[in-house]
Amino acid sequence: MRRPTQLEDRLTEWGREYGGGKYGIRGDIENGIVTAASYGDSPLASLMKWHGRPPDGLNYEGSCTGADEVDAAVRALSQQPQGLLPSIIVTLEYWLPGQTVESKQARLRKRGDTVSRVRYYQHLRLAKVHIAGWLRIPFSEPEVEIEDDVV
Repeated sequence: MRRPTQLEDRLTEWGREYGGGKYGIRGDIENGIVTAASYGDSPLASLMKWHGRPPDGLNYEGSCTGADEVDAAVRALSQQPQGLLPSIIVTLEYWLPGQTVESKQARLRKRGDTVSRVRYYQHLRLAKVHIAGWLRIPFSEPEVEIEDDVV
């Protein structure tokens, strides 16, 4: 279970907006690059938002959401020499929140990256540290719950 932190909230929001949420994943991993099949809203959502076609031209700049900032951080990470795999893993983790780690590892194997469960979480941690730094928000290690055994 993830702790509710500012970083987790931002990553979850990014996963819902860019990844899929209720209707499944809209993006995927193509040729080792984290991409989205359709950034932004679906055509129906666009119609609802703009009450017709979205504006184009005339120096229109779309609003930048918190999810867009997280996406920029993930894209920047993917361009780093050792950052591609962590960026893919954080994408899998938050774009496919209901899937097991094993199914995410299977997706990685399909593209030729075999990682153990421990290595998967090491890459995920690295990605989170990078994203937190990019967003200038605190990163803290998850607390380990220790049960007290009464002797």
